[in-house]
Amino acid sequence: MALLEQSDRNGNVYRIRDAVPEDAPFIVEILTKVGQEGIYIANEGHYMSAEQQAQVLVRRDPEIHLILVAEQGSRIVGTLEMVRGIFQKNRHTANFGMALAPEGRGRGLGEGLLLAGHDWARQLAIQKICLSVFSSNQAAIRLYTRLGYEEEGRRKNQFLLNGSWADEILMACYLSVAPAP
Repeated sequence: MALLEQSDRNGNVYRIRDAVPEDAPFIVEILTKVGQEGIYIANEGHYMSAEQQAQVLVRRDPEIHLILVAEQGSRIVGTLEMVRGIFQKNRHTANFGMALAPEGRGRGLGEGLLLAGHDWARQLAIQKICLSVFSSNQAAIRLYTRLGYEEEGRRKNQFLLNGSWADEILMACYLSVAPAP
């Protein structure tokens, strides 16, 4: 994926690019911090090591596995990971997860990451992108809905977040792509 430069809602330039092994410590740091917040992602802060993350970046198959970072200045403030279905039966689908550092939230960087993921998916004739989100994460649900995602299912009281139950909402978006061969 080529480097994309955009402006956030405050007019500050940020870049979306493929993650490289040197980004591993920063990706781990974001996922650990966001996990420790306890309200955005299922990870609870105990994530893989930077060395393990670097190996994932080295070994990933770009036809199946996308890992992007959002970079502002010299700082990585967000990451998105999208994985295509590995079976013939589900190669038309992909699942993703995303995390933004607190300083990267609310300014459109998540949208930039996700739209770059959509571009990758279209290039591979992926037709459906899926995700799960906590019912309490209303900002993320608004973003996904604005980008065409619809609720496909709900697992009631699937997570306990800071003493309150949250449903796991399953959402999907169908992309306009040429039919797969």
